[in-house]
Amino acid sequence: MDENWVKSLLPKERVNEFFEAFYFGEEPAYYLELGLREWKPEEGKIVLELRLSARPGKCLVCNLTSGLPPVLKKHPILNLKGIVEDVMKKLGNEYKLESWDLGWTEQLNHDLHVIPLIINVSKI
Repeated sequence: MDENWVKSLLPKERVNEFFEAFYFGEEPAYYLELGLREWKPEEGKIVLELRLSARPGKCLVCNLTSGLPPVLKKHPILNLKGIVEDVMKKLGNEYKLESWDLGWTEQLNHDLHVIPLIINVSKI
């Protein structure tokens, strides 16, 4: 799977629109992009990740990012359900969606937190 294709599922314009709506025009402490962690549909799992990287001069703290998964999952501008649908289209007709969800925020380092987008599939 191509990392650039995955990133294209959440374009920068949509992220900016989300920030404008969610933070009322204030600059958030992080940048947000979608990335690829694991592409194993034959094993029943695809894991993308929402990557939150600290903006210059800003600090990512766990209390800021740990509460984000439920908010991001339901936010209509980010449309994670639509991203999952795009992934399923890419897989084609030989797989069906079993479930999807966001995992807990993971702090990889001081400046990078990730939220896994877990997509469970099965072969038809």
